[in-house]
Amino acid sequence: MPSDSIALIHQPSTDNHVHPFPKPNLGAFETPLRIQMAMRYLENSDVSKRYTKSAAPRAKLEDALTVHSPYLVHAVEIMSRIGSGELGEYAYASPDLLRSALHALGGAKQAAKAVVEEEAEHAFALVRPPGHHATSASPMGLCYFNNIAVAVRFLMKNHGIKRVSILDFDSHFGNGTSEIFYSYPNVQYVSVHEYDYENFGIGHYEEIGHGKGAGTNINIPLLESSPDTSYESVVERVIVPVMESFRPELIAVSAGYDAHYTDPVGNMNVDSRTYWLLGSTVVKLVRSLGLQGSFWVLEGGYNPLALGLSIRASLDGLLGKPVPGLEDQTEREEHEMLIDSNNQVIGQVLETHSKYL
Repeated sequence: MPSDSIALIHQPSTDNHVHPFPKPNLGAFETPLRIQMAMRYLENSDVSKRYTKSAAPRAKLEDALTVHSPYLVHAVEIMSRIGSGELGEYAYASPDLLRSALHALGGAKQAAKAVVEEEAEHAFALVRPPGHHATSASPMGLCYFNNIAVAVRFLMKNHGIKRVSILDFDSHFGNGTSEIFYSYPNVQYVSVHEYDYENFGIGHYEEIGHGKGAGTNINIPLLESSPDTSYESVVERVIVPVMESFRPELIAVSAGYDAHYTDPVGNMNVDSRTYWLLGSTVVKLVRSLGLQGSFWVLEGGYNPLALGLSIRASLDGLLGKPVPGLEDQTEREEHEMLIDSNNQVIGQVLETHSKYL
């Protein structure tokens, strides 16, 4: 298996699904410009020499049915044909929704397939719309089909993969992925995300999974404005040990880049150095545990000027390159009280899951 290159699956330029609202509406930031500018940045960087590029194929509606209810899939199909309408909270239809969503789903599957068929050790699906908020029965949060969940089920059903760890570092909790695999003992879901401790919601560390899946749902809910230092602690104290304990066959990554300090939708305070760290950590786990590899599927990341360099940092990490000195890496204030509070959260996460490790 080639370990010095990455399979990059990109979105066809004809996918033009957009929400029907102007900024500052949340949906107005999830546009084709995200993919176009990220791809342009990557193509003009040194990392372009280290990936092989292919277009995302179009998935079938039957693929979505492996994790979603027939009602959800049929509703997306119907509302796309109508060309407008609300499918769920912050999930609106457009005439090009179904085409775009099926290409995103196909790209995720293609990335997963590239790894298990040994075309590359790592693959990245640069696709949209995102998917990790879509539950088994409800589109929401700019998401319609849960791309990474479908790709994981595809591997388990068709390629004999029995154990998968999903790492989700999007700024927002991937409630859909968590719900779909909440009782699965062979799928570990690890999510580091921002959390509102004044208005409690889902994504809390006490959500651990159900039944035989107890212990496989690991939430690390950090405080708003969390810095790179807190993410470093999460990687060292939680992500690495829980995946070493679970011992998956490969790692799937919900790669959301909206924790970047310039993102208009997220509220965290990290730069590309954290995204390099996450890539570097994944490849070290792959090597130390003898895994087949990893596949990454784009989730959030809504500043087109920051998305490309953030992805580039992750790819450099996967390729074993040193952390790149990129233009977003500025010195920003880190509040000790915030770091201390996050360390207490990490302690609670570890205590909650101690009997499962």
